Amino acid sequence: MARWAKCVLFTVAAAMLAGTAHATTFWGVSTRGPDELPPCVPASEPVQRSNESLLPRPEVVTTAVKFWTQVYTEVDTSAGLIHDARHLDVVYEVIELPDNASRRTRSRVVKAAKKRYRAILNTLASGRRSGLDSDAQRVLALWQHKPDELADAVGRLRFQLGQSDRFREGLMRSGAWGSYIRQRFADAGLPVELAALPHVESSFNPGARSNVGATGMWQFTRSTGRRYMRIDHVVDERLDPFLATDAAVQLLSHDYQMTGAWPLAITAYNHGAAGMRRASNVLKTKDIGVIIEQYRGRTFGFASRNFYPAFLAAVDIDADPEHYFGPLQRHPAADHTVLETDTYYPVRSLSGALGVEFSTLRSYNPALREPVWLGDKYVPKGFPIRTPRSLETTKRSANLAAAEHYDTQRPDEFHRVQRGEALSIIASQYGVSVRQLVAMNDLRSPDRIRAGTVLRLPIPAGSARAQQAVLTREIADAALLSASVATPEPVSPVREANIEEPATALILPEMDLSADPSDYTVAADGTIEIQPVETLGHYAEWLDIRAAQLRQRNGMRYGKPVVVGRRLELDFSKVDVAVFESRRRAFHRELQEAFFARRHITGTTRHVVETGDSLWELSEVRYNVPVWLLRQYNPDLDLRRIRPGHTLVVPLIASGTRPMESNPGQTM
Repeated sequence: MARWAKCVLFTVAAAMLAGTAHATTFWGVSTRGPDELPPCVPASEPVQRSNESLLPRPEVVTTAVKFWTQVYTEVDTSAGLIHDARHLDVVYEVIELPDNASRRTRSRVVKAAKKRYRAILNTLASGRRSGLDSDAQRVLALWQHKPDELADAVGRLRFQLGQSDRFREGLMRSGAWGSYIRQRFADAGLPVELAALPHVESSFNPGARSNVGATGMWQFTRSTGRRYMRIDHVVDERLDPFLATDAAVQLLSHDYQMTGAWPLAITAYNHGAAGMRRASNVLKTKDIGVIIEQYRGRTFGFASRNFYPAFLAAVDIDADPEHYFGPLQRHPAADHTVLETDTYYPVRSLSGALGVEFSTLRSYNPALREPVWLGDKYVPKGFPIRTPRSLETTKRSANLAAAEHYDTQRPDEFHRVQRGEALSIIASQYGVSVRQLVAMNDLRSPDRIRAGTVLRLPIPAGSARAQQAVLTREIADAALLSASVATPEPVSPVREANIEEPATALILPEMDLSADPSDYTVAADGTIEIQPVETLGHYAEWLDIRAAQLRQRNGMRYGKPVVVGRRLELDFSKVDVAVFESRRRAFHRELQEAFFARRHITGTTRHVVETGDSLWELSEVRYNVPVWLLRQYNPDLDLRRIRPGHTLVVPLIASGTRPMESNPGQTM
């Protein structure tokens, strides 16, 4: 208990914990004992930094780190840098942007600056050296060691918005969760420097939402986040810094297992595990410096090349913030009690029973979605409610015993949007507000709904209005796994807010499968690697041709199935490569989203293959893991030829709502 006595983060009142080594139930709320609480360290006890060999800094990376350090510490969001996109030591000018100007006005200022430097570079590239003005002479001096680059530099002009004010704010916010995050990574055996990633992702803003759908402090997309968290219309754990941190530990551990080097795993957080495996395989190296300089993948652009250097810059600044910003007061470590409900509570009933102001309870529990706070859904069973640590246990227990609660959640009812229907019409039909429909279905705009979309209805089950719903719950549940549902947002998790000017943010088409290491791309010779659950019929459909054409091209007799892991030559006479890849990824995205809509990964285990083991028995019987997911965790192992002694990494799957706390140590 000595270490816990010193710890102020994520603790439970000492009176509650005294003499208790196991979870205890208090009238519908369970509290965890000290041995079951996630460990934490006070700010005064820093975690030892990792061996430098884990996070190497080749010359090209060191140059980029200096650039991002300048962006993060010297230039705020009222200014920006005109620079070369490849040689980050070439910064032409820091330009000031008009105060309180519109986005369009700021964009015009940037375009004018780029135009001016483009003209200068064209003049210098033509060979002219006499009669140069001071700006041209300054630019020439920047390229004195690389004069042959001048012509190419014309097309590499880029603007980078400053970030120093945002980074400073992020440093202050990080105090609330930094100790918890560092200890989580340390406990999992991962580099503690990974705790600096939220600086790059969101400036430690737990409510951050990108324009491509990434959410929370760790900027998970819906599809990737659902592997490790509950994300639906009742709970979005991406918005909880603690639960999202647990998920980030699992994702980064998985990325490391897939890539074999921390610089690649960190870059995979932006570019995807499959993308980094492809880069490593193409260049036959795990050297991040070589990959940054030489890899020319179609989607490996400025953001991906610079993600690792930007991360290292954040690590350096976070380690010594006073050097860059002077005296800095970080927010105090979060200090609260965690209660795990064992039944369903209306949130106002819970607020009253706990004696916590409604607004306070909401600020402590950002993962609960709007329908809960509007009263359309209950606080779900098993949800970790966070409250101020000053609550009295005895009084709380007595109050909760008498509080309104239910054995089941308010069930969903549904409505399929008909042609010509507006959200206001549907709301009026069921006696609810437009705001409730928007919140329940996570709609970006109440003015943009399409015929065929399935909407959840915030109405009590069994009411007269509920009987008007045009779909039964069983039909709607099936529909919720299709692409026509209102809630899914399969989008790219390119976290550009702190890296690039938002107007030039890069969107990567494969990022909604960022945790999936499978290669869904077409090789230069027009072949693909066959992936689990794919058939010749799928390929024919995605190519708009007959399956017989593919059989003939590949010399396959009728009835012979495709074999996972082998290569197949395709026919692009009807569609191009981009269309095929898009359709292929969409198929796998929907397959994975359907699976993770009701399940989540809690960690991994290792299985040593024994005599008599079969892939089917391991997948379907022993571990209940689909073959496609098992292969994602073992992409370099030929699952057709597993032999005794082979070691398989097996993801552990749980159904329903995730437990209160995950065990990051299981992920290694």
